[in-house]
Amino acid sequence: MMEKEQWVVIINLKSGKKNFRIQMNYLFKQLDQAGIVYEHRITEFAGHATLIAHKYRKSGYHNFLVVGGDGTMNEVLNGIFSIDHAPNSERLKIAQIPRGTGNDWARFWNLTTNYKHAIDVFLSNKTQSIDIGKITYTLEGEPKAHHFINSIGFGLDAKVVNYAHKLKRYVGSHSILYLIALLMAVTRFKPKPLKLKSKEYNTDETLFTINIANGCYSGGGMKQNPHALPYDGLLDVMLVKRIKFKDIFTAVPLLFNGKLLEHPIINSFQSNSIYLDTADSRYFEADGVISYYASPVEITVLPGVMDMVCRSESCEECS
Repeated sequence: MMEKEQWVVIINLKSGKKNFRIQMNYLFKQLDQAGIVYEHRITEFAGHATLIAHKYRKSGYHNFLVVGGDGTMNEVLNGIFSIDHAPNSERLKIAQIPRGTGNDWARFWNLTTNYKHAIDVFLSNKTQSIDIGKITYTLEGEPKAHHFINSIGFGLDAKVVNYAHKLKRYVGSHSILYLIALLMAVTRFKPKPLKLKSKEYNTDETLFTINIANGCYSGGGMKQNPHALPYDGLLDVMLVKRIKFKDIFTAVPLLFNGKLLEHPIINSFQSNSIYLDTADSRYFEADGVISYYASPVEITVLPGVMDMVCRSESCEECS
């Protein structure tokens, strides 16, 4: 049985509405039977999870259970890290019951939309120390920071997510949704000027797409960075400078079998700090959330700054 800790349960009602009442009643019953002290909040609008997490972190909470998908996880994460000096200095802990569109962060931990299994994993209270990604930039003269738990993308990667948001009301299958969005974006997107600097890799050419990953899955099960591990203190980077139409047909299958990095158009490396200047780009995607920015940006990793509730057998190394 889990030791008595104070948790805030943040629920995104819009993430998978099917059987919501049944699932939440089961969750609350299990929490009560385990003697877990908790408060729960249901989000009411985009960005609400960030405000809720900010409020509870400021009040000293350090345990957050997220009922939702990658976007909700991202919002909660940014609410947590918007507090520089919270009154409670205990170790931060986050857990997830996936109910989203892509669920890519949960996929790494073998958490599925089988809510009873996800709740069992939560009740086990076993944890793994994890890294968190951070992007810093300036917008309208003001310094900004955005955190991500799974991955961040620019160029085509961000365009795909933007299309996916527009299409998800029409497409039921999550994998098909991202595949359609990918095919739509790849035929319309043109490479942009790029300047990238890191200790491990530098380029000053053009950018077609770049994905910087803490976890290995993105886009509803695609493996753009198949070797990424969220506890190695590094970010995995996959980028494509230019692409020919024929490359699309040979690269897409490799997105799903973990062999994308073998394709000759792919450049990849690992780093803990990356500088990007992406001319003519307006937005990036972080964990499936679209955010606007102005170049240049710096992307860094915060090693081992919080714990993820999981089971040792639930952790998957994608490669």
